[in-house]
Amino acid sequence: MLDIRRDHPTTQHLRLLDRLTLLSRVLAAALLYLSSSYLPLFDASPRTILAPSAFPSFSSSLLRWDAFHFTAIAKDGYSYEQHWAFFPGVPLLLRVADRLPALFLDNATSAFSWLALFNAAIAIPTTRAIYHLTLIHFRSPSFALLTALLSLLPASPVTLYFAPYAEPIFTFLSYQGMLACARTHYRRASLYFFAAAAFRSNGVLMALYVPWSLLIDPLLLSSTLPHPSVVFCACLHALLPLLPSFIHQLHAYRTFCLATATTNPSRPPWCNHLIPSIYTHVQRNYWRVGFLSYWTPAQLPNIALALPLLVPLLFYSVSHISSLINAKPGGGFRPLTTTAHAVHATVLCVTLLTNAHTQIALRLLPALPGTYWSVSTLLIERPRWGRAYVVWAVLWGAASVILWATFLPPA
Repeated sequence: MLDIRRDHPTTQHLRLLDRLTLLSRVLAAALLYLSSSYLPLFDASPRTILAPSAFPSFSSSLLRWDAFHFTAIAKDGYSYEQHWAFFPGVPLLLRVADRLPALFLDNATSAFSWLALFNAAIAIPTTRAIYHLTLIHFRSPSFALLTALLSLLPASPVTLYFAPYAEPIFTFLSYQGMLACARTHYRRASLYFFAAAAFRSNGVLMALYVPWSLLIDPLLLSSTLPHPSVVFCACLHALLPLLPSFIHQLHAYRTFCLATATTNPSRPPWCNHLIPSIYTHVQRNYWRVGFLSYWTPAQLPNIALALPLLVPLLFYSVSHISSLINAKPGGGFRPLTTTAHAVHATVLCVTLLTNAHTQIALRLLPALPGTYWSVSTLLIERPRWGRAYVVWAVLWGAASVILWATFLPPA
């Protein structure tokens, strides 16, 4: 049990983190509001939807990019095929928020205001979760503090702090699930992972953690083979994070394939695939996502934008797995208990590099504590490169807020 007396370093760290978490939100909100108030919109789409009285306001500055898709789904359901690339978590929250009393004087964006407040409410628990998770695995309050401080410098502050996007709640739920798993509260962990998977497709990777803790960690740490009942329990825990994606795909199959078969014999082509997935179909046809399809000269700047996050995390994770394969003992800044995190990070990084719009790493990787463990390790082992990352994170974080406010890519 951790000692959390008032004079204990952990208590002092948490107080500092609470203050800095709030400060980071205030500074980002101020920059977003000022940028959206005084800089012109590159794309005037928000003005075609919102009344002139909605401008300028903080809430109106949140209607950018994927927020259009989420609000359309919340209002009218999955009306268009491309909507199925977005999971139902955020639209559900927007529907709930829309039923609440209007905030301030802006009825048109009241749901955005409520969701921004909700994201603000989970800010401190999110920072505390990565601190406690790091403390459990690394047993170093100073390393845990450094990691949590770095998490306050995300590469995409608006989408991770305020926007009606999946990332704020997904990050919160991911951290809480990982923390519960590290504390061996496996049922609670699986419920958090189930909820996270309702917000983003990559939530299916959360199915790794509880089975790894039940089956692989004992094998790595003490060469103990699991009992059959433990294997069965691990399988059940693995299924829970997979359910939201399965239900989402099943709903689409019934809508497009079964219903179409009774009224029109020409079904969508994806219905006839061995594994019929509307998500894969939509990503390929509307966003041109496929193996190395994003690697074109025109997209090199976007790929380069993601490298400051991808390179340290991938190097950190691969070196961890490599040391394990070579039978070198874990410890220091790569403890054995974080192996599941290293595997998760490696799979996601490779996917982002080869089968995605690579710059979305700026939004997805902050949900992995390994992102900040890798930079903390970089600051300790290679201070020059670590300081370069911090400078980049501050400058790019501020620039990304301004780009978001003016409706300029990337997002």
